[in-house]
Amino acid sequence: MMAGLRGWLLGIISVSLLCALADALMPPGAVKRVGQFICGLVMLAAVLSPLSGLDMEGGQRWLDGWFSSLEDREAELREQTDQTMKGIIETECAAYIVDKAASFGIPCSARVECQAGEEGTFLPVRAQVTGPLTQGQRDQLARILEEDLGIPKAGQRYDDSEEETP
Repeated sequence: MMAGLRGWLLGIISVSLLCALADALMPPGAVKRVGQFICGLVMLAAVLSPLSGLDMEGGQRWLDGWFSSLEDREAELREQTDQTMKGIIETECAAYIVDKAASFGIPCSARVECQAGEEGTFLPVRAQVTGPLTQGQRDQLARILEEDLGIPKAGQRYDDSEEETP
C-alpha cells in the first residue's frame, strides 16, 4: 500500500514538474492557454489514476454484505425489544391483577402470558392466579380479567395452593 502511495505521489510530482517546465517554455498567447489546458488535463489524469485500479465489484460485494449484516442486527434488536416489551407488559398486567385483587381483600399472586396481536402489540392471553380463593372471589377476578385485560375465561387458570408463583 505504501509503495502504491509513493508511486502515485511521484507521478503527481513528475507531472507537476513537466507542466511547470512546459509552461515556462511556451510562448505567450493562444499557444500558452492551450498548453496550460492540456497540462491541467494531464495533472487531473495523474491525480485520478488510482481510481482506474479500484475493484468496484469487490466494493459492491462489501457494501452488500454490510447492508445484510445491518439488516440482521436490526432484526436482532427488534426481537430483543419485543421480548423486553413482552416481559414488561406481562409483569405490569400481573401487578395489576394482584393490586386489583388486593383492593377487594383477595390475597393472591398472578402470572400473565402475552402474545403479539395483529398490529404487533403484545396483549395478555392467559393468566394464572394463585392463592386461596373462594368461588365468589374467582368469579369476581374472572370478570375483572375479562373486562379490564381482555383475557377470556378459557385463558384464566386458578390455583388454590398457598405457594407464590414465580
